[in-house]
Amino acid sequence: MFVKKWMIRLVLVLLVSVSIIQEAAPQAVAAQPQAEVILSSPPIYQGVNKAWPGDADKDPTHAATTRNGTACWITSQNPLNPYLYVDVESSVKPADATYAIVSVDYYDAAATTMAIEYDGQNNAYQATPWMPTSGSQTWKNQIFELKGIKFANRTNGADFRLRVHSINGVMPEICFARIQVTFATTPTLSVMNPSLLFTTQSANLDFGTVGDSVSYEIADDQGVSLRTGSIPVGADGHAPLSVQDLGPGFYNLTFSSVIDDHPITRTTTFGIVTPTPAGALSPDSFFGIDTHFGHYKSLEDGLMNALATIGYGHIRSDVNWSLIEKQPGVYNWAGYDFEARSQQALELGMTPQGVLAYSNANYDNGKTPSSEEGLAAFGQFGKAAAEHYKGKVSDFNVYNEFNGTGFNNGACGTTAACYVQMLQAMYGPIHEGNPDANVIGPIPSTIDDNWNNAFFAAGGIKYIDTFATNVYGYALEGANTPPERTLLVSKLPALVQQVKQEAGNRHVPVWITENGWPTYAAASTELQQADNLVRSQVLAKAAGVDVFSWYSAMDDGTDPNNREHHFGLFRQPVDGVVGVAPKPGAVTNAVLIRAVTGKSIEARESLGSDTAYSYPYTGGGSTTRVMWSTGSESIALNAIQPLIITNEYGSTQTVNPTNGKVILTLNGSPIYVTGEVDSLGVTQSAIAMKVVGQSIKGEAVSVTVTADRSNPKTDLPNELTLIASGAQPVKLRTSPGKATSATINVPASMLLGQRTIAVDVVKVKPGKGGNDKHEPSLVVGLRATTHIVKPFEISVQPTITSDATSRSYFLDIELKNNRNNAFTVTQVTYQVGPVSGEVADAVKIAANGIASMRVPLSDIPLFDALSYSVTVDSGNGSDTSFGSISYAPIELADQYTLPAIDLASQAAWVSLSGTRSSNSDLIGQLRITYNTDALIIDAMITDDKHFGARTPDTLWQTDSIQFSTYDRVPGQEGGQRVEIGAALLDSGPSVYTFAAPDGQQPGPTPGAQADIVQDGSTMHYVISVPWASLGFNGPPMQTLGISFLVNDDDQGSSGDSRDGFLQWGSGVGTTPKNPALFRHAQLVQ
Repeated sequence: MFVKKWMIRLVLVLLVSVSIIQEAAPQAVAAQPQAEVILSSPPIYQGVNKAWPGDADKDPTHAATTRNGTACWITSQNPLNPYLYVDVESSVKPADATYAIVSVDYYDAAATTMAIEYDGQNNAYQATPWMPTSGSQTWKNQIFELKGIKFANRTNGADFRLRVHSINGVMPEICFARIQVTFATTPTLSVMNPSLLFTTQSANLDFGTVGDSVSYEIADDQGVSLRTGSIPVGADGHAPLSVQDLGPGFYNLTFSSVIDDHPITRTTTFGIVTPTPAGALSPDSFFGIDTHFGHYKSLEDGLMNALATIGYGHIRSDVNWSLIEKQPGVYNWAGYDFEARSQQALELGMTPQGVLAYSNANYDNGKTPSSEEGLAAFGQFGKAAAEHYKGKVSDFNVYNEFNGTGFNNGACGTTAACYVQMLQAMYGPIHEGNPDANVIGPIPSTIDDNWNNAFFAAGGIKYIDTFATNVYGYALEGANTPPERTLLVSKLPALVQQVKQEAGNRHVPVWITENGWPTYAAASTELQQADNLVRSQVLAKAAGVDVFSWYSAMDDGTDPNNREHHFGLFRQPVDGVVGVAPKPGAVTNAVLIRAVTGKSIEARESLGSDTAYSYPYTGGGSTTRVMWSTGSESIALNAIQPLIITNEYGSTQTVNPTNGKVILTLNGSPIYVTGEVDSLGVTQSAIAMKVVGQSIKGEAVSVTVTADRSNPKTDLPNELTLIASGAQPVKLRTSPGKATSATINVPASMLLGQRTIAVDVVKVKPGKGGNDKHEPSLVVGLRATTHIVKPFEISVQPTITSDATSRSYFLDIELKNNRNNAFTVTQVTYQVGPVSGEVADAVKIAANGIASMRVPLSDIPLFDALSYSVTVDSGNGSDTSFGSISYAPIELADQYTLPAIDLASQAAWVSLSGTRSSNSDLIGQLRITYNTDALIIDAMITDDKHFGARTPDTLWQTDSIQFSTYDRVPGQEGGQRVEIGAALLDSGPSVYTFAAPDGQQPGPTPGAQADIVQDGSTMHYVISVPWASLGFNGPPMQTLGISFLVNDDDQGSSGDSRDGFLQWGSGVGTTPKNPALFRHAQLVQ
C-alpha cells in the first residue's frame, strides 16, 4: 500500500526520536516502512532481498560487529571499496514512487561524511549529498532523500549502497545497525528548481514538501536579511514563490517546514541576473567555461541552461578516446556523453570545444600514445572526430597538460619535442576530417618559458591553428594568491607577443583553456573566487588573449579538504536542493559579460596608484570601466553627467556628481562605472568610514562616518545623509574648521567570514522650479570590511608532557570569547578516539578573554588519526568543534621504548595508476626519533620490485620515501612546511629537499646523512636531517606537524611511474600540499 502524508510524518517523528537517543541502542520504529534490514549477524530482512558489504569481500560476517552492545556492520576498511549494499524487494516499491526516504541508524565513530549512491532514473550510481558525522561516539540517525529513483538493481546488483568517506586515506569505523526505506511521491522539503540561477524574467522559487506550509528568509550577498514570509503548500505538494522584484543579485535562502511539530530547515543560495545580452552566445565570444559532459547526470540539464544564462560563448569538455574506440578503428560516438551534450550546447547558443584525449587500451599498453602505431591511431581518431562533428564542433584540443605527469604517462615523456610528434600525427588527419577545424595546442599546465621555447624551436607552431595554455596561480604565493600576482600578469603578455612573432604572417589566436581558483578549506573563499574570476578575465583580455575558459562549471565533490572538488561556480546539491545552486562567482561572471559584451577593452588607466585598476571598455555609444583595487583607496571621477554604478552582483544605481565629481572607494570586488568621465585618479577624501575589524555573527555593526572640514579649502555641505542597505538613513552635520561624526547601525549578518559594508554619503539639494522634489547627489561611496566571527570559538591541541620517568597525554581546550561582555560556560563534553568525558565545572570567561582547560587522557592510541569532538554549552548557546588529531611522540634516538609505526595497520594506500595487491607488494615499519642535532627517519620497507632510474629532483616518481614537517600545529596558519625525499637511485643514495625552509633553496639536503641499504626485497632507510635543514634552530619544543609516505613503482617506466603510495599522515603525496592533514607530533624525553 502506498504511504500517505500522515505516515511519512509519523515515520519522521519517530526517526527524530531515535536520533536523540545517545548511548541507547536504536529502537524499532512503530510505523513500519516498506523495507527494513537490521544489520546483525545474521541480518534480519523485511522487504529486503539481501544486504552485503563490498566490493571485494561480500561476506556479512566479516563486517558484523557490535558497538555499545548493539549489533552493526562496518564498511570495508579499503578506502577504494567503502560500501554497504542493499537490494530492496521489487514488490514493496509502489509503481508511482519517485522518492525513497532512507533512514540509517549508525554509530558515530568519527568525524567524516557519508552518502548514498543509488539506482536512479538517469544514473545507476546517482548520489545524495554528503552528510557530516561528528565523531560523538554515540548512536545517531541520518535521513537520506533519494529522488528520481529507479531501483532496478543496477548499483552492482543492488538498489543502493552506503558510502563512508575515508579520513586521510584511512576508513573510519562508522557502524550501521539498521536501514529503513519509505517510498513517496513528494520530497520531505526541497527547493525543486533544476537551476537556482534565474533571469529577472524567470525568478520563481518552487518548493516541494509534505508539510502544510513553507517559511522562508532571504538575505543578500552579505547575509543581511531582506525579507521573511510563509506560503501555503498546494494539493500537489508544491509552494511557488516569486522573487522577481528582488532584482539582480546574489542571495542566501533559508527555508523550513514543520511536520508534526518537528521543524526541518534547509539552506541554499540563488542568483538573479538580467537576460543574456545579444552577442554573448557567439563563437566570437571571449568567455568560455570548462565542464565534464555526462559527469553530473540528472543535474546536467539545469547546469547547461545556467551556463547559457550566464552567457558563456564557449564550453569545453573531453572527447575520450578510450571510451569511443573500444575496438581498433571502430568509433561509437552515440555511447559517449559528448555527443548529446555538445548538441545541447549548440541549441543553447554555446560553441562546444572538444579535448581529444588521453589514451586507448588498444595501443601503447593503454598509456599516452608515443609509438608510431599509437600516434597514427590517435591521428585517425582525431580525423574521425573532426569528420563526425563537422558543422557542429570545429575546435579541438590535442591532449591536455602534456607537459606534466597528471595525464601523460607515455613512454616518450613530457617534453615539448614529444608533444610536437603527437601534433604532427594529429594536425593533418584532423584537417582531412574537416578542413575548417581549429587545431588547438599545446595546452601545457602552466606558462613554462623553457617548455614553450622548446615547443617553438621544434616547429610546433606549424601544427596548430590556435595557441592555448592552462594557467593556474591560485597558490603561487600562498592561499588565494590574487590574479595580479600570478603569471597572468608576469608572463602572459610576453607569451602573447611571442606567439605573434613565431606565427609570422599567420594569425594564431591565443586562448586560455583553464584558469580557476578553488574554494576548498585551504584556498579561497567563495567571495574571493568571485572577485578573482572577474579580475583574471579582465587582465587576460588586456594581455591580448582571445578566449578565456574558466575551470570549472560545477564542483566535482563535497570533501572540504579536496582541491579538485571545489573549482566550480555551482555547488554539488545539498540536502533539500534538487538542482544546481550558484556560488557568487556565477553571478559576478554574468555581470561582467553583460557589462562588456559588444565593447572593446582599452589600456589600463593610470590612477596614480599601483594597486588601483581601471580598464575602460568602449563601444555601443558608451564607455564602461571595470574598476578595483588590491588595497583600498578613494578614486575621484570628474564628470558632469550622471554615472551608472553597478556592483559586482549586478545591482545598479544612477548617481549625480557633486560639484562635478564622484568619489568611490575601490577594494578587491570589481565595480562597473558607465558614463562620460573627464578624468579620474586617486584622491584623499575628506569623508572616512571606520568599521570594527571583527564583528559578531547575528549582531548589528556600528559604523562611524567622519567628515573632516578642518582644512578651510574642504568643500562639503553643512548636512549629509548616510545611506546603507537595510539601515535607517542618518544625518551627518558638518562644521567648518573641525571634524564631525555620525554613527549608522548596519543590520546583522548570519554569515561567517569577510563582510563588505557599503555606505553612500549623499547631498540633498532642492529641486528646480520651486517644487518639493529633491535631487540627491553622491558625495562619496564608502566601502570597508569587517570579519564576522562566532560569539565564542573553540580550539584544541593534543599535548604530551614527559620527563625521565613518565609520559602523560592531554587534550588542551581553549575557549575564546569574542564578545565585549563576559559569559559563563556551563559544561564542556569531549571525545578523542575511544576516550570521552565532560568538564562540568562552570567557567566564566571575561569580555574578549580566553579560558583554557587541560583534560587528561588515558589509554589513548598513539600515532593514529583520532576523531575528536568538543561541545561547549553556555548561556549564549552551544557550539561544537570536531575534526582529527593525533598523538605521535618522537623519542630520543638512543632511548626509544615505543613500538615502530606499523604501516600495514596505521598507514593508508593511495592509488595513482596501479594497485597494492597485498602486504608483500609494499609494507614496512617506520620509527621517527631525534637527537640534539637532527631528526631521524628510520624506515624498514619491503617492496617486491625496486626501480631507481631517476635524478635526485625526480626521485619521487619512482621507489622512494618522502616526509614533510610543519613548524606549527597542523591546521594553524602561518607556519613553514619543509618537504624532503630519499631514495636509493641507480647513481646511489640521495636525499633531496623539495620544499626548503626560509633562506634555503630546493636541492640536495644540506648536511643530511643517508644510510640506505637494500637486502633482497627489503630496503632499510636511515635518514638523518639536521634541524637547520628543517628550518629549526634546534630540537623544537612545540607541537609540530609531520607526514610520511612510501612511493611504490612496479612499472619502471618514464615520468611518474608510481602505482601509488602508502602514507602515514597525509597532505604530501598529491598537490596542493596541505599541512592541515599532517599528524600532530611532539619531541619527548
